[in-house]
Amino acid sequence: MKKTITVVLTFMFLQTSMFGWHESFSTDTTPNLTGAVVSDMTWVWWGWGGIEVTGGSLVMTIPATGTDPFDIDSNWLQIDQTTDSNAEITPTNAEIWIKMKFVREGGSIMGDQFHVTVAVDPNFLTNYNVYTTAIHMQGGVGGFFFATSLFSGPAPSDAIIYNSWFWKKIVVVDDTISVWVFADGDVPTEEPQHVFANESVPNPAATLIIVGAFDDDSTELHISEVYYNESPLAIGDNPYIASGFELSQNYPNPFNPVTHISYTLPVTCQVKLSVFNVLGEEVSTLVNNVVTSGKHTATWNASNMPSGVYFYSIEAGGFKQIKKLLLIK
Repeated sequence: MKKTITVVLTFMFLQTSMFGWHESFSTDTTPNLTGAVVSDMTWVWWGWGGIEVTGGSLVMTIPATGTDPFDIDSNWLQIDQTTDSNAEITPTNAEIWIKMKFVREGGSIMGDQFHVTVAVDPNFLTNYNVYTTAIHMQGGVGGFFFATSLFSGPAPSDAIIYNSWFWKKIVVVDDTISVWVFADGDVPTEEPQHVFANESVPNPAATLIIVGAFDDDSTELHISEVYYNESPLAIGDNPYIASGFELSQNYPNPFNPVTHISYTLPVTCQVKLSVFNVLGEEVSTLVNNVVTSGKHTATWNASNMPSGVYFYSIEAGGFKQIKKLLLIK
């Protein structure tokens, strides 16, 4: 009985404090006629600039001359629960991790930029009342306020170089925004590189927008991972981001009755992939054997299970992670 209670409490904790979403851009796609970009999740492209999901990355490029209404050679992509029911956005209490790189041929450093919205006024398209965390290839990491074009900071970072993957971590607590940038394979420092305040958006909208702004038509922005209120660090603070282990969000989700779960292993190892109900009872074992390195997909057929919330868990080579899925019949 004690063990059962412990398991239930563990799953309740995960459900309330770890639930978020993860986009790994594992499904190649281009925008459809409505502007929807459907990979692991559904995003909306604003309609200018090049955009494609290919080879496990979202690739953004400069728009054609005169097509960007902001006239800053930018490319915009948005997600929230109006585009994807699983994309819950919590604008005043959030943790965001993004793995990215700028790709460019040539030796000079250009003014290419990457922005993530952290406080969006519902009317920001007319009043420009929006804060973003900003990566500027020449300036470093900082905060940007569109209404005044103020770039707070910036703070330099050795990780921000062309043709090299790095991570951006953003933590929002009420009106305070903290930003870390670090090379792929490293871990974030104890203190952020930059901290700034939201002073002008009292009730930010529950939406997330990522923006590439380009200084040269040879630059591409590649994004391979987005974690929202879900950490890429394994249990015990073992740096998953350096190890290459990955558990993707099941697709489709919600589902009926079949869903697919992908996972990636950097080495050959023993893998156990299981599904649990909300009581912490194991209802299906999808994988329980030695699996070779690489990307794999397991399929769960829940035709004999009732509708509801379930959890799936992976244990592989010391890496452990749990995600949530939803069966609706």
